[in-house]
Amino acid sequence: MPLKTTQGRIWKGVRSFFSFWKHFLIGDSPILALGVLVNLAVDFLLRNFGLLAPVLSVTMVLVLLAIAVYQKTRRKNSY
Repeated sequence: MPLKTTQGRIWKGVRSFFSFWKHFLIGDSPILALGVLVNLAVDFLLRNFGLLAPVLSVTMVLVLLAIAVYQKTRRKNSY
């Protein structure tokens, strides 16, 4: 019987760990989390193209910021 209890505690801990990271990384906006991943992937792919990568990266961050502000104000104003 103690084995099942120990296994149950371990699995509960594993589920809690992944649940925390899911909520921490994705939070309220999966679109922003996906945007960050896309931004990192584009930066990685364009790392050898000189000035193009940083300019594109900053542009993508500004677009993500605009999306975040729009989502937040839309939620705040909808009753």
